[in-house]
Amino acid sequence: MPGRRTEQPDRSERKNPDWFTVLIETLIVVFGMFIGLQVSNWNEARSERLDTRNVLERLERDFELQRTLTNRSIGQQELLLEATSRLIMGIRAGELDEQTLNEDLALVDSVSTFPGPLAAFQELVSTGRMRLIANEDLRDKLYEFDSSIAFGREVFSGTFTAPIEDLARVLFKAKSLVTSGTPSETFQQVGAVETVDRAVLLEDPEILAAFQNAYLIQDNYHLILIRYRGQIEDILELLAEEQKRAS
Repeated sequence: MPGRRTEQPDRSERKNPDWFTVLIETLIVVFGMFIGLQVSNWNEARSERLDTRNVLERLERDFELQRTLTNRSIGQQELLLEATSRLIMGIRAGELDEQTLNEDLALVDSVSTFPGPLAAFQELVSTGRMRLIANEDLRDKLYEFDSSIAFGREVFSGTFTAPIEDLARVLFKAKSLVTSGTPSETFQQVGAVETVDRAVLLEDPEILAAFQNAYLIQDNYHLILIRYRGQIEDILELLAEEQKRAS
């Protein structure tokens, strides 16, 4: 019995690809990738906006605190200048103000706190996120303030403190400290003055020179703090504007 021949399908009968379906499926894939990319970009932009707002809020808190501390230091400097001036005028006139003498002497050989660097700004720089600050003027002022603080602290450790330390040294000539032999229980008791030799204050020329030198330094320091406060006010104003744009 002859073998049955299997009929082969005619090649012409094979179905052609459905190019429309292929196109639709391709478009769906491309559209899905596009949507995914857009969602990823949207999430990244949203995260950056939140990060920017947090940075601006932290900077604002830091500078508000810095303004409070600077105002406190300015007030302290004004008290120091008043006390030093009273003592200088009293020595020149040969008559000290007995009502304020002890209080003034306890005050004049000190110096108010110098502003320190801001943690939020230092973190921004160290992490390379200064790009979050879109306002170029604000960025410049932040860098300028940080440079001013760094330079001021360097000068403060030498130029500002040396004359005050010298004044404290010469004033010991006129002071007799409380030496009861009993350890102090509070910081206010440390270095407490028992008596003041007014004759030494009035007659020792080194003391008057030290007072005048200290006054000059304290006055300069006061002006520097005023300048810092102005910088802080400018930065806070720019931060407020930047927060409105970022909200």
